[in-house]
Amino acid sequence: MTLATLDAAKLQIHVSDPAREPEITLLLEQASAIVFDYIGARADPLWDETTAPDVVQAATLYTLGHLWEHRGDDTAADDEKFWAGLSLRLMRTRDPALA
Repeated sequence: MTLATLDAAKLQIHVSDPAREPEITLLLEQASAIVFDYIGARADPLWDETTAPDVVQAATLYTLGHLWEHRGDDTAADDEKFWAGLSLRLMRTRDPALA
């Protein structure tokens, strides 16, 4: 299950080649899992590409873009920027952290 459509994912990463769809689908599934995990208990398990709130879809596409561009061989600074960006996008969807 994904939190954004394949068409939206292809637009996000500027790819139109149908031969790349399996790769994009895999990364879209991974991005969706990351967003679900990040939101935690407040994520609705029934969300899908048509029912997820717009902010969740946007965060999923943001995550997909990061996964597409950074294949794991980048510096930790890139990861820190990604997590900060994801946090800003989803901060209203998470339960407040307890200190």
